Amino acid sequence: MAAENRGPELAAVVISLLVFCLVTVGLRCYTMGYMLKRFYAEDWLAVATLVFYTAYSVFALVAVHFGLGQHVANVPTEDHPHALLFKWLGQVFYVLVAVLVKFIVGLFLLRICSHQRWQRITIYTLLGVLALFNAFYIFIVILQCTPVEFYWFRYQVNSPVHGTCNKTKLAIIPTYISLLLNVVSDFTLALLPVSFVWKSKMEIRTKVSVVGVLALGSIASLATAARIPYAKQLLSNPDYLYNFTDLAIWSTVEIGLGLSASSLATLKPLFRKLKILASTQRSRSASNVKQGTQRSTLHSRMISTLSIRLGSNAKSFREIEEENASMGSKPDTWPFTPGEKFEDVELAAFGNKTEIVKNESMVSRHDDTGEIVNRVRQFSFSNPRPPPPIHPSSPHSPRSPLSYHAVR
Repeated sequence: MAAENRGPELAAVVISLLVFCLVTVGLRCYTMGYMLKRFYAEDWLAVATLVFYTAYSVFALVAVHFGLGQHVANVPTEDHPHALLFKWLGQVFYVLVAVLVKFIVGLFLLRICSHQRWQRITIYTLLGVLALFNAFYIFIVILQCTPVEFYWFRYQVNSPVHGTCNKTKLAIIPTYISLLLNVVSDFTLALLPVSFVWKSKMEIRTKVSVVGVLALGSIASLATAARIPYAKQLLSNPDYLYNFTDLAIWSTVEIGLGLSASSLATLKPLFRKLKILASTQRSRSASNVKQGTQRSTLHSRMISTLSIRLGSNAKSFREIEEENASMGSKPDTWPFTPGEKFEDVELAAFGNKTEIVKNESMVSRHDDTGEIVNRVRQFSFSNPRPPPPIHPSSPHSPRSPLSYHAVR
Protein backbone atom coordinates (compact mmCIF):
# COMPACT_ATOMS: atom_id res chain seq x y z
CA MET A 1 0.00 0.00 0.00
CA ALA A 2 1.28 3.44 -0.89
CA ALA A 3 2.52 5.69 1.91
CA GLU A 4 -0.06 8.15 3.21
CA ASN A 5 2.48 10.96 3.46
CA ARG A 6 5.47 11.23 1.10
CA GLY A 7 6.33 14.73 2.27
CA PRO A 8 9.21 13.59 4.52
CA GLU A 9 10.65 11.62 1.60
CA LEU A 10 10.63 14.72 -0.61
CA ALA A 11 12.04 16.86 2.23
CA ALA A 12 14.92 14.41 2.80
CA VAL A 13 15.89 14.53 -0.88
CA VAL A 14 15.72 18.33 -0.95
CA ILE A 15 17.81 18.80 2.21
CA SER A 16 20.43 16.20 1.23
CA LEU A 17 21.01 17.68 -2.21
CA LEU A 18 21.00 21.24 -0.87
CA VAL A 19 23.78 20.38 1.60
CA PHE A 20 25.69 18.56 -1.14
CA CYS A 21 25.41 21.57 -3.46
CA LEU A 22 26.51 23.98 -0.73
CA VAL A 23 29.61 21.86 -0.07
CA THR A 24 30.59 21.30 -3.69
CA VAL A 25 30.05 24.90 -4.82
CA GLY A 26 31.87 26.10 -1.71
CA LEU A 27 34.82 23.86 -2.54
CA ARG A 28 34.70 25.12 -6.12
CA CYS A 29 35.01 28.69 -4.87
CA TYR A 30 37.91 27.71 -2.60
CA THR A 31 39.71 25.83 -5.39
CA MET A 32 39.28 28.45 -8.09
CA GLY A 33 39.48 31.61 -6.00
CA TYR A 34 41.99 30.69 -3.27
CA MET A 35 44.14 27.89 -4.67
CA LEU A 36 44.30 28.80 -8.35
CA LYS A 37 43.78 32.57 -7.90
CA ARG A 38 41.29 32.82 -10.76
CA PHE A 39 37.51 33.02 -10.91
CA TYR A 40 35.87 32.63 -14.29
CA ALA A 41 32.39 33.50 -15.57
CA GLU A 42 31.09 29.96 -15.00
CA ASP A 43 32.28 30.11 -11.38
CA TRP A 44 30.29 33.27 -10.74
CA LEU A 45 27.36 31.67 -12.53
CA ALA A 46 27.65 28.63 -10.25
CA VAL A 47 27.40 30.89 -7.20
CA ALA A 48 24.33 32.64 -8.63
CA THR A 49 22.76 29.28 -9.51
CA LEU A 50 23.36 28.08 -5.96
CA VAL A 51 21.38 31.07 -4.68
CA PHE A 52 18.47 30.20 -6.97
CA TYR A 53 18.72 26.52 -6.03
CA THR A 54 18.62 27.44 -2.35
CA ALA A 55 15.45 29.45 -2.99
CA TYR A 56 13.99 26.46 -4.87
CA SER A 57 14.77 24.19 -1.91
CA VAL A 58 13.17 26.59 0.56
CA PHE A 59 10.01 26.76 -1.56
CA ALA A 60 9.88 22.95 -1.75
CA LEU A 61 10.27 22.55 2.01
CA VAL A 62 7.58 25.15 2.71
CA ALA A 63 5.26 23.39 0.25
CA VAL A 64 5.89 20.11 2.11
CA HIS A 65 5.04 21.90 5.35
CA PHE A 66 1.68 22.94 3.89
CA GLY A 67 0.85 19.44 2.65
CA LEU A 68 2.74 18.68 -0.57
CA GLY A 69 3.26 14.92 -0.68
CA GLN A 70 0.09 14.12 1.25
CA HIS A 71 -3.32 13.08 0.03
CA VAL A 72 -5.60 16.05 -0.48
CA ALA A 73 -8.17 14.63 1.91
CA ASN A 74 -5.60 14.65 4.72
CA VAL A 75 -4.60 18.30 4.26
CA PRO A 76 -6.67 21.10 5.81
CA THR A 77 -8.53 23.09 3.18
CA GLU A 78 -6.98 26.39 4.24
CA ASP A 79 -3.49 24.97 3.54
CA HIS A 80 -4.21 24.02 -0.08
CA PRO A 81 -3.58 27.51 -1.53
CA HIS A 82 -0.30 27.83 0.35
CA ALA A 83 0.90 24.41 -0.84
CA LEU A 84 0.01 25.28 -4.45
CA LEU A 85 1.63 28.71 -4.21
CA PHE A 86 5.01 27.32 -3.15
CA LYS A 87 4.64 24.44 -5.59
CA TRP A 88 4.22 27.05 -8.36
CA LEU A 89 7.27 29.01 -7.16
CA GLY A 90 9.29 25.79 -7.13
CA GLN A 91 8.33 25.06 -10.74
CA VAL A 92 9.46 28.53 -11.86
CA PHE A 93 12.81 28.27 -10.08
CA TYR A 94 13.31 24.72 -11.36
CA VAL A 95 13.24 25.94 -14.97
CA LEU A 96 15.66 28.76 -14.12
CA VAL A 97 18.16 26.53 -12.29
CA ALA A 98 18.00 23.80 -14.94
CA VAL A 99 19.02 26.13 -17.77
CA LEU A 100 21.72 27.84 -15.66
CA VAL A 101 23.34 24.47 -14.91
CA LYS A 102 23.61 23.83 -18.68
CA PHE A 103 25.28 27.21 -19.10
CA ILE A 104 27.78 26.45 -16.31
CA VAL A 105 28.87 23.26 -18.07
CA GLY A 106 28.80 24.90 -21.51
CA LEU A 107 30.99 27.86 -20.48
CA PHE A 108 33.40 25.48 -18.77
CA LEU A 109 33.80 23.45 -21.95
CA LEU A 110 34.04 26.58 -24.13
CA ARG A 111 37.04 27.74 -22.14
CA ILE A 112 38.71 24.37 -22.60
CA CYS A 113 38.15 23.82 -26.32
CA SER A 114 39.36 27.28 -27.33
CA HIS A 115 40.94 25.95 -30.56
CA GLN A 116 38.34 23.36 -31.58
CA ARG A 117 36.06 25.16 -34.02
CA TRP A 118 33.23 22.68 -34.55
CA GLN A 119 32.99 21.88 -30.84
CA ARG A 120 32.64 25.57 -30.02
CA ILE A 121 29.98 26.03 -32.70
CA THR A 122 28.09 23.03 -31.28
CA ILE A 123 28.19 24.43 -27.74
CA TYR A 124 27.15 27.93 -28.83
CA THR A 125 24.27 26.53 -30.88
CA LEU A 126 23.12 24.29 -28.05
CA LEU A 127 23.22 27.09 -25.46
CA GLY A 128 21.41 29.44 -27.84
CA VAL A 129 18.59 26.96 -28.44
CA LEU A 130 18.28 26.28 -24.71
CA ALA A 131 18.17 29.99 -23.88
CA LEU A 132 15.48 30.76 -26.46
CA PHE A 133 13.25 27.81 -25.62
CA ASN A 134 13.50 28.22 -21.85
CA ALA A 135 12.74 31.94 -22.14
CA PHE A 136 9.47 30.81 -23.75
CA TYR A 137 8.95 27.86 -21.38
CA ILE A 138 9.37 29.85 -18.18
CA PHE A 139 6.55 32.15 -19.29
CA ILE A 140 4.39 29.08 -19.92
CA VAL A 141 5.09 27.95 -16.36
CA ILE A 142 4.44 31.38 -14.87
CA LEU A 143 1.25 31.91 -16.86
CA GLN A 144 -0.30 28.49 -16.27
CA CYS A 145 -3.43 30.30 -15.22
CA THR A 146 -4.84 33.74 -15.92
CA PRO A 147 -4.67 35.63 -13.66
CA VAL A 148 -1.54 34.06 -12.16
CA GLU A 149 -2.90 33.85 -8.59
CA PHE A 150 -5.81 31.75 -9.80
CA TYR A 151 -3.36 28.79 -9.91
CA TRP A 152 -3.26 28.41 -6.13
CA PHE A 153 -6.99 29.06 -5.64
CA ARG A 154 -8.19 26.91 -8.52
CA TYR A 155 -9.38 24.01 -6.34
CA GLN A 156 -11.13 26.16 -3.74
CA VAL A 157 -14.91 25.84 -3.63
CA ASN A 158 -15.41 29.52 -2.84
CA SER A 159 -12.35 30.87 -4.65
CA PRO A 160 -11.66 34.57 -4.09
CA VAL A 161 -10.12 34.72 -7.58
CA HIS A 162 -11.73 33.59 -10.82
CA GLY A 163 -9.91 32.79 -14.04
CA THR A 164 -8.87 30.10 -16.51
CA CYS A 165 -5.88 27.79 -16.90
CA ASN A 166 -4.02 26.50 -19.95
CA LYS A 167 -5.39 23.54 -21.82
CA THR A 168 -3.80 20.12 -21.59
CA LYS A 169 -1.81 20.36 -24.82
CA LEU A 170 -0.30 23.73 -23.95
CA ALA A 171 0.68 22.39 -20.54
CA ILE A 172 2.16 19.03 -21.54
CA ILE A 173 3.74 19.55 -24.99
CA PRO A 174 6.25 22.27 -23.93
CA THR A 175 7.14 20.13 -20.92
CA TYR A 176 8.04 17.13 -23.08
CA ILE A 177 10.01 19.35 -25.46
CA SER A 178 11.90 20.76 -22.47
CA LEU A 179 12.67 17.26 -21.22
CA LEU A 180 13.89 16.20 -24.66
CA LEU A 181 16.14 19.27 -25.01
CA ASN A 182 17.56 18.69 -21.54
CA VAL A 183 18.41 15.06 -22.30
CA VAL A 184 19.98 15.91 -25.67
CA SER A 185 21.99 18.80 -24.25
CA ASP A 186 23.21 16.77 -21.27
CA PHE A 187 24.40 13.88 -23.43
CA THR A 188 25.97 16.27 -25.97
CA LEU A 189 27.90 18.16 -23.30
CA ALA A 190 28.95 14.83 -21.77
CA LEU A 191 30.25 13.40 -25.07
CA LEU A 192 32.00 16.54 -26.38
CA PRO A 193 35.07 16.11 -24.11
CA VAL A 194 35.72 12.76 -25.79
CA SER A 195 36.33 14.45 -29.15
CA PHE A 196 39.04 16.84 -27.99
CA VAL A 197 40.67 14.66 -25.32
CA TRP A 198 41.00 11.46 -27.35
CA LYS A 199 43.42 13.06 -29.84
CA SER A 200 45.76 14.31 -27.12
CA LYS A 201 49.03 12.56 -26.29
CA MET A 202 47.91 10.76 -23.16
CA GLU A 203 47.63 7.18 -22.06
CA ILE A 204 44.26 5.47 -22.48
CA ARG A 205 43.66 5.30 -18.73
CA THR A 206 44.44 8.98 -18.39
CA LYS A 207 42.12 9.89 -21.24
CA VAL A 208 39.28 7.90 -19.70
CA SER A 209 39.72 9.59 -16.32
CA VAL A 210 39.88 13.08 -17.83
CA VAL A 211 36.77 12.47 -19.95
CA GLY A 212 34.99 11.15 -16.86
CA VAL A 213 35.85 14.27 -14.87
CA LEU A 214 34.74 16.62 -17.65
CA ALA A 215 31.51 14.68 -18.19
CA LEU A 216 30.55 14.91 -14.50
CA GLY A 217 28.75 18.18 -15.14
CA SER A 218 26.28 16.42 -17.44
CA ILE A 219 25.50 13.46 -15.20
CA ALA A 220 22.10 15.03 -14.51
CA SER A 221 20.94 13.58 -17.83
CA LEU A 222 20.24 10.32 -15.98
CA ALA A 223 17.80 12.07 -13.65
CA THR A 224 16.29 13.98 -16.57
CA ALA A 225 15.56 10.75 -18.41
CA ALA A 226 14.06 9.23 -15.25
CA ARG A 227 11.81 12.29 -14.91
CA ILE A 228 10.07 11.78 -18.28
CA PRO A 229 7.47 9.17 -17.19
CA TYR A 230 6.25 11.48 -14.42
CA ALA A 231 5.72 14.57 -16.58
CA LYS A 232 1.99 13.84 -16.75
CA GLN A 233 1.78 14.66 -13.03
CA LEU A 234 1.81 18.33 -14.05
CA LEU A 235 -1.75 17.93 -15.25
CA SER A 236 -4.67 18.66 -13.00
CA ASN A 237 -5.95 15.68 -11.02
CA PRO A 238 -8.04 15.23 -7.87
CA ASP A 239 -5.09 14.20 -5.67
CA TYR A 240 -2.83 17.02 -6.94
CA LEU A 241 -0.64 17.26 -3.81
CA TYR A 242 0.22 13.58 -3.49
CA ASN A 243 0.55 12.65 -7.17
CA PHE A 244 3.09 15.42 -7.78
CA THR A 245 5.65 13.88 -5.42
CA ASP A 246 7.56 11.69 -7.91
CA LEU A 247 8.01 14.53 -10.38
CA ALA A 248 9.13 16.86 -7.57
CA ILE A 249 11.71 14.34 -6.34
CA TRP A 250 13.24 13.69 -9.76
CA SER A 251 13.23 17.40 -10.61
CA THR A 252 15.17 18.07 -7.40
CA VAL A 253 17.63 15.28 -8.16
CA GLU A 254 18.14 16.55 -11.70
CA ILE A 255 19.11 20.11 -10.88
CA GLY A 256 20.83 19.30 -7.58
CA LEU A 257 22.97 16.60 -9.10
CA GLY A 258 23.74 18.76 -12.13
CA LEU A 259 24.90 21.72 -10.04
CA SER A 260 27.02 19.64 -7.67
CA ALA A 261 28.55 17.55 -10.46
CA SER A 262 29.49 20.63 -12.48
CA SER A 263 31.38 21.87 -9.42
CA LEU A 264 33.05 18.51 -8.77
CA ALA A 265 34.59 18.73 -12.25
CA THR A 266 36.70 21.70 -11.08
CA LEU A 267 38.06 20.14 -7.88
CA LYS A 268 40.95 18.14 -9.33
CA PRO A 269 43.62 20.54 -7.96
CA LEU A 270 42.10 20.22 -4.49
CA PHE A 271 42.02 16.43 -4.71
CA ARG A 272 45.68 16.39 -5.70
CA LYS A 273 46.61 18.71 -2.87
CA LEU A 274 44.82 16.44 -0.41
CA LYS A 275 46.37 13.37 -2.13
CA ILE A 276 42.93 12.00 -2.95
CA LEU A 277 42.57 9.71 -5.97
CA ALA A 278 46.35 9.34 -6.15
CA SER A 279 47.24 6.31 -8.25
CA THR A 280 50.25 4.05 -8.63
CA GLN A 281 50.62 5.31 -12.17
CA ARG A 282 51.00 8.86 -10.90
CA SER A 283 53.59 7.78 -8.33
CA ARG A 284 55.50 5.94 -11.02
CA SER A 285 55.39 8.98 -13.26
CA ALA A 286 56.61 11.24 -10.45
CA SER A 287 59.48 8.82 -9.76
CA ASN A 288 60.48 8.85 -13.40
CA VAL A 289 60.42 12.63 -13.48
CA LYS A 290 62.56 12.80 -10.35
CA GLN A 291 65.13 10.41 -11.83
CA GLY A 292 65.06 12.32 -15.07
CA THR A 293 65.65 15.59 -13.23
CA GLN A 294 68.73 14.12 -11.54
CA ARG A 295 70.09 13.01 -14.91
CA SER A 296 69.30 16.43 -16.30
CA THR A 297 71.37 18.09 -13.57
CA LEU A 298 74.38 15.94 -14.46
CA HIS A 299 74.06 16.65 -18.17
CA SER A 300 73.53 20.34 -17.49
CA ARG A 301 76.92 20.40 -15.74
CA MET A 302 78.48 18.64 -18.73
CA ILE A 303 77.01 21.24 -21.07
CA SER A 304 78.27 24.06 -18.85
CA THR A 305 81.75 22.51 -18.77
CA LEU A 306 81.76 22.18 -22.56
CA SER A 307 80.75 25.82 -22.94
CA ILE A 308 83.64 26.95 -20.73
CA ARG A 309 86.19 24.77 -22.49
CA LEU A 310 85.12 25.68 -25.98
CA GLY A 311 85.56 29.42 -25.52
CA SER A 312 83.50 32.50 -26.18
CA ASN A 313 82.60 31.60 -29.78
CA ALA A 314 80.94 28.32 -28.77
CA LYS A 315 77.24 28.37 -29.51
CA SER A 316 74.99 28.33 -26.51
CA PHE A 317 72.17 25.86 -26.10
CA ARG A 318 69.62 28.60 -26.81
CA GLU A 319 71.41 29.56 -30.03
CA ILE A 320 71.39 25.94 -31.14
CA GLU A 321 67.66 25.66 -30.50
CA GLU A 322 66.95 28.95 -32.30
CA GLU A 323 68.93 27.75 -35.30
CA ASN A 324 67.05 24.44 -35.31
CA ALA A 325 63.74 26.29 -35.06
CA SER A 326 64.64 28.42 -38.08
CA MET A 327 65.37 25.20 -39.99
CA GLY A 328 61.93 23.80 -39.14
CA SER A 329 62.86 21.63 -36.16
CA LYS A 330 60.83 21.79 -33.00
CA PRO A 331 62.86 23.42 -30.22
CA ASP A 332 63.31 21.65 -26.92
CA THR A 333 62.73 23.39 -23.62
CA TRP A 334 64.37 22.75 -20.34
CA PRO A 335 62.40 20.49 -18.02
CA PHE A 336 60.63 22.06 -15.08
CA THR A 337 58.81 20.96 -11.99
CA PRO A 338 55.06 21.26 -12.49
CA GLY A 339 53.29 23.43 -9.96
CA GLU A 340 49.76 23.78 -8.77
CA LYS A 341 48.95 26.25 -11.53
CA PHE A 342 49.11 23.37 -14.02
CA GLU A 343 46.87 21.09 -11.97
CA ASP A 344 43.51 22.56 -13.04
CA VAL A 345 41.38 19.94 -14.73
CA GLU A 346 40.94 21.90 -17.94
CA LEU A 347 44.71 22.28 -18.26
CA ALA A 348 45.04 18.55 -17.69
CA ALA A 349 42.95 17.71 -20.72
CA PHE A 350 44.55 19.02 -23.87
CA GLY A 351 47.78 18.88 -25.87
CA ASN A 352 50.88 20.51 -24.50
CA LYS A 353 48.89 22.15 -21.69
CA THR A 354 48.34 18.92 -19.88
CA GLU A 355 50.47 18.24 -16.88
CA ILE A 356 50.61 14.56 -17.75
CA VAL A 357 51.96 15.20 -21.20
CA LYS A 358 54.43 17.66 -19.71
CA ASN A 359 55.62 15.07 -17.22
CA GLU A 360 55.94 12.44 -19.94
CA SER A 361 57.78 14.86 -22.22
CA MET A 362 60.02 15.80 -19.31
CA VAL A 363 61.05 12.18 -18.90
CA SER A 364 61.64 11.76 -22.63
CA ARG A 365 63.74 14.91 -22.70
CA HIS A 366 65.82 13.68 -19.78
CA ASP A 367 66.47 10.42 -21.63
CA ASP A 368 67.65 12.33 -24.70
CA THR A 369 70.02 14.68 -22.89
CA GLY A 370 73.03 12.78 -24.18
CA GLU A 371 71.96 13.65 -27.69
CA ILE A 372 71.74 17.32 -26.65
CA VAL A 373 75.31 17.18 -25.33
CA ASN A 374 76.50 15.71 -28.64
CA ARG A 375 74.74 18.47 -30.53
CA VAL A 376 76.44 21.09 -28.35
CA ARG A 377 79.81 19.46 -29.04
CA GLN A 378 79.08 19.34 -32.76
CA PHE A 379 78.08 22.98 -33.04
CA SER A 380 80.86 24.13 -30.73
CA PHE A 381 83.69 22.32 -32.52
CA SER A 382 82.41 23.48 -35.91
CA ASN A 383 83.22 27.01 -34.73
CA PRO A 384 86.80 26.80 -33.45
CA ARG A 385 87.85 29.54 -31.13
CA PRO A 386 90.51 32.04 -32.33
CA PRO A 387 93.96 32.20 -30.69
CA PRO A 388 93.98 34.32 -27.55
CA PRO A 389 95.37 37.87 -27.94
CA ILE A 390 99.02 38.32 -26.96
CA HIS A 391 99.68 40.93 -24.30
CA PRO A 392 102.52 43.39 -24.99
CA SER A 393 104.29 42.34 -21.82
CA SER A 394 104.08 38.66 -22.72
CA PRO A 395 107.35 36.84 -23.40
CA HIS A 396 105.99 35.86 -26.80
CA SER A 397 105.13 39.43 -27.85
CA PRO A 398 107.26 40.75 -30.81
CA ARG A 399 107.90 43.95 -28.84
CA SER A 400 109.07 42.10 -25.75
CA PRO A 401 112.80 42.37 -24.98
CA LEU A 402 112.91 38.72 -24.10
CA SER A 403 111.45 37.82 -27.42
CA TYR A 404 113.97 40.09 -29.25
CA HIS A 405 117.00 38.60 -27.49
CA ALA A 406 115.65 35.12 -27.94
CA VAL A 407 115.44 35.69 -31.71
CA ARG A 408 118.92 37.09 -31.86
